[in-house]
Amino acid sequence: MKLDTVEEGWDTSDETGYQNPDDYDPTAADEDPTLDPDEDENPESTTAADETVEGSEGGEGGEVEPMYGSVVEWVEDFFTQVIRRRLGAGGGEGGLAWDDRWWLYPEVAARLKSLWYAWEEARVSDKASAMSSWWIHHLEPHLRVILDGETGPMAHAKPDGSFSGWPALPHQPVPAELLPALVAD
Repeated sequence: MKLDTVEEGWDTSDETGYQNPDDYDPTAADEDPTLDPDEDENPESTTAADETVEGSEGGEGGEVEPMYGSVVEWVEDFFTQVIRRRLGAGGGEGGLAWDDRWWLYPEVAARLKSLWYAWEEARVSDKASAMSSWWIHHLEPHLRVILDGETGPMAHAKPDGSFSGWPALPHQPVPAELLPALVAD
């Protein structure tokens, strides 16, 4: 059997835009046209008027209104209704941990906002596999972190609200002489 030949008519491309790994440039900036670098990280600051999704519903290259007007609506009406797991003791005692005050955890809010954007994009995609890809490549990796009852952001949540997340990671200012090498042009 020859593995170095491709059957005629067989499409080897995929929707990820993957190219030859020999062409990979680790110094190139990752640019995702679906993300706005100036966007506020506050999950409640987004409204339907602020967000549009490119896709097939708005015509050729048109913009489509998202199904949900904000990450809050998406979490309340989709995420918490569809995602169902047996939650453990949490509090560092194992199992899966979830705090219904998810918005108190900046990492959780940011991950859920990213999941919402990707879900909206998959929803309007012309690709039949887009939603499956969302489940496998977006939701599952984020869910493993969000619900991790040992080390996840909500691992030590207390029902009485006495714990609402770990403090931000400590950091020191970057020395001025190193800034040019770290700041993108």
